Amino acid sequence: MGTPEMTFEDRLLDELKLVVATGSAAGTAPAPARSTRRRRPVAVAAVAATSAVALGAVLITQLNQPAYAVSRDDDGSVRVSIFDYRDPDGLRARLAAFGVRAQVDFLPFDRTCREPRADYVPAAAMPLALVEWPEPGRNDSYFRIHPQYIAPGQTLVYTVRVNRKAHDQRAAIRLANGPVAACDQVPA
Repeated sequence: MGTPEMTFEDRLLDELKLVVATGSAAGTAPAPARSTRRRRPVAVAAVAATSAVALGAVLITQLNQPAYAVSRDDDGSVRVSIFDYRDPDGLRARLAAFGVRAQVDFLPFDRTCREPRADYVPAAAMPLALVEWPEPGRNDSYFRIHPQYIAPGQTLVYTVRVNRKAHDQRAAIRLANGPVAACDQVPA
């Protein structure tokens, strides 16, 4: 039936295909032959069941998709790709594993964090090379952080306001001296 490296969903789909093809589940006796007049409802039910299992497998796969990916590039920068704005704590922890102290907040589009919540580096003193974005016009969904521009004791603050209906987001990246208070959400 299935191989050990197959996922649960793949094995379940194989089992359902066997049920549809033979009219019986694995390990059970085949169903007695039926008249052709009764096969149509059974076939319709089997197709519906197959569709439901396939849809379930797709939904399970989507739920198991990672929300982000973090990796180190050859130049020492940290590449961050975000696929779904749903796990800010996980992203913060993953960045910490790469040596980047960060505060990450994903907010509804109509909300923002009450400020001030940190001693921010003034905009004029922010190192422009801290964050590198893909070239304009490219459909890449990543940015790169150059940790050498984050001094000891500083925190990268990454705040994103997400509008899921319009598939839009507004991101702000700042640098703070010392710790950053938790985000107290207020209307934007």
